[in-house]
Amino acid sequence: KNGLNKSGSDHKLAGLKCMEKYGGPEDDYAEKEMSFWSDIPSDAMYKSPFLGEKGYVGGEDEKFLTFEPDHGGWNNIRMAMETALVMAHAMGRTLVLPPEQRFYLLGKDKEKNHFDFGDFFHLDSIAIEHEGFNVITMDEFLDRMGKSGKLNDIRTGKPAIYSGSKTFDYLRKVGTNPQWDPMKCIAAFPSSVGSAAIHELEEIHHNIMSGKDGRPHPRYEDFEGKPTPVDAPIEERMREMLAERDDICIYDETLQNAKVIHFPAQKETRLLTHFYAFVFFADWKADLWSKRFVRDHLRYIDEIMCAAARVVQAVRRRSKTGSYDSLHVRRGDFQYKKTRLDANKLLEKSRDKLEEGGVLYIATDEHDKNFFQPFREHYDVVFLDDYKELLTGINGNYYGMLDQLIASKGRVFFGTWWSTLSGYVNRMRGYYIAKHKLEGYEDGTMESYYFFPDERKEQMKKYYPVKKPIYMREFPTSWLDIDKGIEEIHQQQ
Repeated sequence: KNGLNKSGSDHKLAGLKCMEKYGGPEDDYAEKEMSFWSDIPSDAMYKSPFLGEKGYVGGEDEKFLTFEPDHGGWNNIRMAMETALVMAHAMGRTLVLPPEQRFYLLGKDKEKNHFDFGDFFHLDSIAIEHEGFNVITMDEFLDRMGKSGKLNDIRTGKPAIYSGSKTFDYLRKVGTNPQWDPMKCIAAFPSSVGSAAIHELEEIHHNIMSGKDGRPHPRYEDFEGKPTPVDAPIEERMREMLAERDDICIYDETLQNAKVIHFPAQKETRLLTHFYAFVFFADWKADLWSKRFVRDHLRYIDEIMCAAARVVQAVRRRSKTGSYDSLHVRRGDFQYKKTRLDANKLLEKSRDKLEEGGVLYIATDEHDKNFFQPFREHYDVVFLDDYKELLTGINGNYYGMLDQLIASKGRVFFGTWWSTLSGYVNRMRGYYIAKHKLEGYEDGTMESYYFFPDERKEQMKKYYPVKKPIYMREFPTSWLDIDKGIEEIHQQQ
């Protein structure tokens, strides 16, 4: 369908099969242990109200969304990709993937160190399983649209033919940049086509900002420990999203009519945001659908999931209780130097929550494992390096993702504030808790903590709304009550 199928066969996203293709662990164990996603067939039929009647590929009304990968580390890149994917579906546009390239901090394997997103996610399967979503490679897009002169320079209106180089310069020439800044506005999607739905969003926003109903501008503190119900009226849901921002950026008729929407990786349009903290849907059912779409489909490929399951199984077997605690200690080139505490200080800040004498899995980019000697005096400390025999043939660039997955299974988890790797560990923990209705599922909380700053230690023990800078952590609105409205959105189609 799109040139992305690297496995050579159709792959089902539901479940997790490890034994036959990847050498274990057993399928039942792997799925029960690792699967935070769900198989919801009716979700696959949902289509954006902005999708043209003819569908996607080949239709004259086909429109596209292109984006430039973030310049940061892998988890920043992943966040931008998630946001682009959600917006592409919301807009009814074909998602065009950036060309294969070397990602920052991913270059650990001599045989392969240039990647595209199909190396990490089953994107081919998402497109096959979802009627309302399509994804193509940059090569296909340029062959079909760029080299044939079917795209116009948005400044001159004249055909712009792709010359074969400077791809992103070309995309900036033919694509409309919405100029949406996630730090200043929320990207608001009307519930339907037409000016009336746009006006509805504008009016609600005006009423909130002007205090028409007698309430002051929404404040962050208004929602601490008090999440807005996921099916609340538009105004109430928008109030929480605007707790730290003033503006809405509407997907209006001008943008709806653009042939190509392009998001450059520039300072004020950089998609360094969580999709759920930026994209706002007038229809609450579409909002929850987008969150399930990412949870259930944009997860790491089976090779990575199964390798993580093998290590998790081994770590559990090492433990007398069958459980373990986990840490993520980011050091390396991390720009937030205040988080670079010495091991004794890290131990001091986490010891009250960790199980004395228990197994402690540490995910870290610290090469000198002797750094963690103070922890060894209290815990049975293990690292990913201790399980290399279970990772034969695994690309070294996947190790950071394996660390995330293994750490996410800890009884208690301590993360590094401002680290998007730690943040994603907590989101996966949140997904798993919500799916299995474990302790904390009703208010979005979990047994996760942060070493530093002290006032952030228990951030995951209470519901907090989205706060800037958005990337510093994940927020429970991404998994809280995520499975509500499944039947309603199916009936709506």
